[in-house]
Amino acid sequence: MPDGGKSIAELSVKGTIVRKLPRKLEVLEGENAAFCVEVEDDDMEIHWFKDNLKLHETHQTIIKSFGKTHILVFVNVAYQDSGVVTFVAGRSKTSSRLKVKAARHSPPTCPAGVKMNVDRPNGALLTWVPAPSSPSTTRSIFVVERQELGSQEWQKCFTSESATSTEVTGDSVPYEGDYRFRVCCINKYGRSGHVEFPKIVHLVPGPKICRHLQGCEVSEGAEAHFSIELSASMTGTWFLNSTQLQDGGRYAIRQSQTQHSLVVREIRSADNAAEVTFIANGVRDSAVLKVKQPPVMIVDPKDDVVMERYISEEIHLQCELSRSGGQVQWYKDGVEVEDGDGVQLTAEGPYRRLTIFCGAAEDSGEYVCNTEGDSVFFQLTVTEPPVRIISPEEAELELTHLASERLELSCEISQSDAPVRWYRDGLEVEEGPNLILEVDGAQRRLVIPISTVDDTGEYICDTEDDSVTFLVTVTGEAALQINQDTSQSLCWKSRCPAPAPR
Repeated sequence: MPDGGKSIAELSVKGTIVRKLPRKLEVLEGENAAFCVEVEDDDMEIHWFKDNLKLHETHQTIIKSFGKTHILVFVNVAYQDSGVVTFVAGRSKTSSRLKVKAARHSPPTCPAGVKMNVDRPNGALLTWVPAPSSPSTTRSIFVVERQELGSQEWQKCFTSESATSTEVTGDSVPYEGDYRFRVCCINKYGRSGHVEFPKIVHLVPGPKICRHLQGCEVSEGAEAHFSIELSASMTGTWFLNSTQLQDGGRYAIRQSQTQHSLVVREIRSADNAAEVTFIANGVRDSAVLKVKQPPVMIVDPKDDVVMERYISEEIHLQCELSRSGGQVQWYKDGVEVEDGDGVQLTAEGPYRRLTIFCGAAEDSGEYVCNTEGDSVFFQLTVTEPPVRIISPEEAELELTHLASERLELSCEISQSDAPVRWYRDGLEVEEGPNLILEVDGAQRRLVIPISTVDDTGEYICDTEDDSVTFLVTVTGEAALQINQDTSQSLCWKSRCPAPAPR
């Protein structure tokens, strides 16, 4: 009103956003900036914007929804992340201004309450406390330095992030002398001032190891040499597995100024992994003695082996080693063989065995039994077993038969599915009206239903691996009468086997 009177009203338009963003959010650099809103419904389509650019989730921008609540987080913000953040849900939106403030960085404050306790011999205890005003959010470390009187150089001798005390001894300084100490605090923004400890301490360095003991590996029966060099000449003692050693016998102990040496003669297998220790005034050092084992050799077989085995047989490849504890690897055609799938690898004392339970053609190949120092080769060939004639057992038979009767020559073979060939007088026979070739399981038969005198001859049943010969004589009617009178119709006689025709 002209006289200064006024009236104010506030208009609120109810939308889909139930909980709005704050008008302004201020965070420090390096912190996380989090925004949270709440809407009416769970399934609303929402969007986040910053300076009118749509936001998508990245490793520094986290966007999450939990039912009606939606959250936006900027991780590890920097000054340039300042801007306007907007949340949109349908026709409603809410905005907040993000302001990133630069963090104030300052170097740490000097430690306080420094004290030095010099009541202990050849040493001192240094203590201090952090400055009360030191910020706790910034990582900082304490640094203790020493200076020898008469020198202008300070040298770092102790650092710690949490400890507020340290003990300095004569062993920590290189030379005998009077030393002063000081402490400061360092963080990533700088260094505090130094605070010097109030007293001076006289320190004498103790002996040091200039050259440490070195472990050695020697063969059985050889000598093992150990040596150590100290910073000062002094007497020392040698130990083997906690047993003190004396010069003489297997052991030779020598000292030359600051150098000490030990020789162990006639090394035994029991000396393997023994600990050799040297102890002097304030000095202790150890090393390990290892005894080389002789290489594992293959005692049997000495030479490579050529083997032939049959399909379905159990096959064994075996080696005898020079030492029961030796390790071997088996290879087939250059590929290592492992236990399982019909193959078993076993070790019994010095013996190493590869077993194939049921040999197959694909098991043929070059097998190698290999140790660290030796190897032997097995050339294995797995083939079909030979086809043998089981019966008749004689390789050559004589048979006298009557003409006009059925003539049957029969043999049984070792494999029911193997082929055979029949020959007569050196020529392979073929089936015809008066000659039948029968197959019945493992039985093979040559049948002449009505035999004649012309069927006399040498018949052979051949399996390529074995054969049987039948010497057949077919007689006429007179022979029939004689055979009837003598009650003898067949005559079998063993003769030397005849070679099968090919």
